[in-house]
Amino acid sequence: MNELQPRGTDRDTADGDDAPADAAPTRAAAGAPRTVARALLSTAGAALVIAWLGLAWATTRTLAPGSSVAGVDVSGMTRAQAVAAVDAAIVAQLNRPVTLTVDDATDTLIPAQSGVSVDAAASVDLLTGPTLNPITLVRRLAGTGVDAVVRVDADALTTALNSRLDTLATGTADAVVALEGTTPVLIPGSVGAGLDVAVSVTALAETWPLGADSIALASGTANPAVTDADAEEFIDNVLTPLLSADITVNAAGTGTDATGVSILTPEALAAMAAITAPDGILTVTLDAEALHDVVIADLGEGLETPATDATWSVDGDPATAADATPVFHAATTGTGIDPDALTDAVLAAGANANGERTATATVTVLQPAVATPKEEWGIAEIVGEYSTPYVSQYGRDQNLQRGTEMINGTLVAPGETFSTTDALGPVDLDNGYTYAGVVADGQHIDAMGGGLSQVGTTVFNAGFEAGMDDVEHWPHTYWFTRYPAGREATIWTGVKDVKWRNSTPYTVLVQAWAGDGEVHVRLWSTPYYEVAITEGEHTNYRAYGTQYQSGPGCEPYGGGTQGFDVTVTRTRSHDGERLPDDVLTTAYDSDNPVVCR
Repeated sequence: MNELQPRGTDRDTADGDDAPADAAPTRAAAGAPRTVARALLSTAGAALVIAWLGLAWATTRTLAPGSSVAGVDVSGMTRAQAVAAVDAAIVAQLNRPVTLTVDDATDTLIPAQSGVSVDAAASVDLLTGPTLNPITLVRRLAGTGVDAVVRVDADALTTALNSRLDTLATGTADAVVALEGTTPVLIPGSVGAGLDVAVSVTALAETWPLGADSIALASGTANPAVTDADAEEFIDNVLTPLLSADITVNAAGTGTDATGVSILTPEALAAMAAITAPDGILTVTLDAEALHDVVIADLGEGLETPATDATWSVDGDPATAADATPVFHAATTGTGIDPDALTDAVLAAGANANGERTATATVTVLQPAVATPKEEWGIAEIVGEYSTPYVSQYGRDQNLQRGTEMINGTLVAPGETFSTTDALGPVDLDNGYTYAGVVADGQHIDAMGGGLSQVGTTVFNAGFEAGMDDVEHWPHTYWFTRYPAGREATIWTGVKDVKWRNSTPYTVLVQAWAGDGEVHVRLWSTPYYEVAITEGEHTNYRAYGTQYQSGPGCEPYGGGTQGFDVTVTRTRSHDGERLPDDVLTTAYDSDNPVVCR
């Protein structure tokens, strides 16, 4: 008898040999190796991904051996180190001149000064930029070279090439704009042959031949930097509006109640105008100082008060200087009109051909260039002084008094060098000097500024005593007993000077005067050096002999001193640290009497 079985039920289960409960473990056992394999593969894949990501990250941090940018070795460097190395090397290349050729014409150009630069960061990023591309990573690990990323400013390069049209082209001339009164006049330019600037710039901007010693530029039509069309546009849009009518200037701003105005006529504007074409671009400028003076004359001189710098003065009157002390003068602000700002305002007003043609001269506070407070100068006491005696002589007295008057009050900032001839100014009659005795080529004659060497000697010794650095001094040929042997100096404007450098951190104020038979020089500052000066023995004496001369140029001279050698040694120290000694060795000639016959 057949029995109906539930659907999906195995018929042969009576004796239980093939029961589903017994079959399940058999299938699980068969699938276990595949599960393990999949798990292992998954783990290995994850590890590989992690390793690959780590490798990719590592290539962004350090460059592999053999890596280079435009031939610059960056092996083993970090990105920052590589950027610095590439920048230094390529910038050096771009600062070397390259030869430009057009047909048979040549010229030179320095790329770095002509709009060409290197983007070192972008260059290195070609080796370190993030990537998962396996081919790129393999190349990086093996060490690879890339070109540098070079940027070209087309406008700057155009300007540079335009400026070389005279040598790289023929027949090319810029259009010129001139003024005849207030009327603009165009002088046409001309097109030539040779350098085609536009085509050359396009090609070089796309690919700059880095490292090339010579660059062949495009040859063809050579257009001028300033074309007739440029000139016409400039006349129509700039010059004609500027000179079309009067411009009114009024004053406003800090501390002013000026109600007047200054009227600038087209004729006045044209007289102050200059038309130029820097970088191949036509432009008009106004003489800023002349414009300022015209406007101030109309608005009133009282509109401006100058700022004054902080400074020092010291008495140089021979009657009172010995007891004088330095006087500090604090800085003060002023008021005034900036000439450049005024010029800009006038040009802006001149651009309105049919509109408002008014410019404002803005009065602003003027700040002093030097506002250092009194306590920061360090001018506190005498740090070096010296005096030398003289016998009153006509002419010589005048030069000594004028010379000390000129150098009195000079300020020498830390690190600056004091020049005696600069401080004396032009040595001529117009500046208060006259003729007096000098020694020239072994001859005792009269010359302009005679006696000023005594000022130089006194200046030298004051600086020497104060510990200033000896920059320049020239001993006399003969020794004069009014000076210390081996530490005196002569002056000849334009040839010989007396200079010392202020090697202290404090400003030095020079005080000088001549009177009562002595030339005095004092240096006021803050003590810095400990100084000791030793004069050695006079040695190697050389006898003098009378010289007999004749002729209309002969000048008798009493003379009669021996020549000798002497060494002077100066020691300096600061805070117990001794500086190298200054050793001055001088050989004086014998001073021979002259008899005319």
